[in-house]
Amino acid sequence: MSASSVPPPARRFPPRIPGPLRRLRLPRLPRPLKRALIAAFALAVAGAIALTLSRLDWGVVGVLFTRRDPAQITLLLAGALVASMAGLSFGFLAWRVVLLEIGPPVSEPRVVRIFFVGFLSKYVPGRVPGIIAITKVATANGVTFARLISTAAVVMSLVLLSGFTVGLLAGVQMLGAQAAWLAGAAVLIVVVLVRPQLINHGSALLLRLLRRPTAAKAASVRGVRLAVGWQSLSWVVTGLHLWPLAIAMGAPAARSLALCVGAFTLATTIGIAAVFIPDGIGVREAVLTAALSVVLPAPAAAVVAVASRLVSTVSEVLLGAAALAVAEYLIRRGRAAPGHPAQPPAPQATASIDGAT
Repeated sequence: MSASSVPPPARRFPPRIPGPLRRLRLPRLPRPLKRALIAAFALAVAGAIALTLSRLDWGVVGVLFTRRDPAQITLLLAGALVASMAGLSFGFLAWRVVLLEIGPPVSEPRVVRIFFVGFLSKYVPGRVPGIIAITKVATANGVTFARLISTAAVVMSLVLLSGFTVGLLAGVQMLGAQAAWLAGAAVLIVVVLVRPQLINHGSALLLRLLRRPTAAKAASVRGVRLAVGWQSLSWVVTGLHLWPLAIAMGAPAARSLALCVGAFTLATTIGIAAVFIPDGIGVREAVLTAALSVVLPAPAAAVVAVASRLVSTVSEVLLGAAALAVAEYLIRRGRAAPGHPAQPPAPQATASIDGAT
């Protein structure tokens, strides 16, 4: 075969970026300016977290200490904090599974960096700074914007499905004999475990309707099932933090265990679904108070709901700060190999300011 008869190689075009993603181009900045902006954003996050912590009702801690021996309350609060941090860690593992399933390998410290930068950025007022920050961090660490948003879509689907399923534990006690019909709500999570591809198809369809980019690769059957398992475990363990708080206020230990796990999961899931309310503030407390009123007087249930918000926020800050510190140490020591971008980096500096991660 002559050289002239060999077909020319197919041209490789960069992926077409939908119109909404061309609204904002994140420029390449000089290194000194880039470092200054990173430092400024870190200070903004730290300031926002400090402001959030200062606005929490720390008076509930004093109320708890009036109910029991100080040593017992200290132990119960420590248990609540550990359970909350452990549950959040399992939630990270669910996100990690999906992220690594739909793209090239990324080193563990860089995966931690991407997740927890986005996780702590939620405390900064307004959505735009957090979106820009997580997009820049992700692309700088080998994760494209399409891969990032596809991961978010899949994980959010799993969070809602598993959350409403685990939340049935509260419905059983709240509705008593009339709760049998709630079993139907668990059908969706069973369907997902049997046909995990439905999550990929649904997430891809949603992103197409929103005109957002999708990752070139979908999560595997095993990956979706593993993520469902981690996320369900995350709900159960995180919900356990409510139990020692309820016991501190006088709830019966045996009767309140399943109720606390289900109530926290249901309340948080409803708060997440209420997308127009930041972090579900108010919604979560209202649902928690109503559910805990089954085992506690309404005023005591309200104290537990407020204490839950305090414990959850402190655990998020402690876990996020510790994880980022370890990740940054490992990356700076050179133990973390750079991520492997799936596409040329130039188009990935493009993001939509109204996108969601």
